[in-house]
Amino acid sequence: MLFIWSGWGIVVIPVVVGTAVAVGAMGGLALRALGHPELIFLAISLGLFAAAAANWIVGRRLNGHPPRELIDPATSERVLLRRRHALFWVPVQYWSVPVALAALVPLLALRNL
Repeated sequence: MLFIWSGWGIVVIPVVVGTAVAVGAMGGLALRALGHPELIFLAISLGLFAAAAANWIVGRRLNGHPPRELIDPATSERVLLRRRHALFWVPVQYWSVPVALAALVPLLALRNL
């Protein structure tokens, strides 16, 4: 598989996967301890929502820095330099939207229980 990123855009993958697995596993253990192992879909959904929130925070922090301002000596014109962090040309924080939408899918499975 080919990944295309700029800056720290590749950080989307470990942040989303790591957070979703950690929170989902803790939620699954908590549900099992409470005697409701059939609600594992709820833990999966919670993990994905937490991953979307963590990714949004990381993305806003990475892409929220003000641009660097330079003056072109030839034209005396201002030039703004921005460092973009993106995965597949999508800024890091906006990857939280599809992750949050994916978190709704396990909740739909709860309707069938």
